Amino acid sequence: MNLLFRSVLLAIAAGLSLPAAANSCYVSAETSGAVPPPVVTEKCFRYEGMQDNNIDWVCQNNEAVKNSRREILESCPSGHFGVCTAALTPATLANERATGSQAASTPAPTTVPEQARIVTFYYKATDHAQAKVDCESAGGEWSQ
Repeated sequence: MNLLFRSVLLAIAAGLSLPAAANSCYVSAETSGAVPPPVVTEKCFRYEGMQDNNIDWVCQNNEAVKNSRREILESCPSGHFGVCTAALTPATLANERATGSQAASTPAPTTVPEQARIVTFYYKATDHAQAKVDCESAGGEWSQ
């Protein structure tokens, strides 16, 4: 079975088994000498246009990624330097970076409404211009 399809099914199953969902996920990434530093080191994202906000599952801390910490918040804080708004896809439910045109060729059936969006607020980055380029190249719209 296709890995993406399995991820989507897992995300849906996990979302259905969770209690009431939170509204946003704050992500902070630390740098490590073993790998290049991430462009974006602090961000917060939320889903819009979804009947059920299943952000709890994607916001769980992952033991495999030790240099990243995720925290569920009621809402994203102020103080961002940029905002990226992109189409929400089934792939986005498993990985918040798979948005818009990056996930447009997903063969899996979708239960995500066409108007659903992921809104990502950027707080710290090693290169602000690159954060904007990454947003737009993934099919998102950048604003401040």
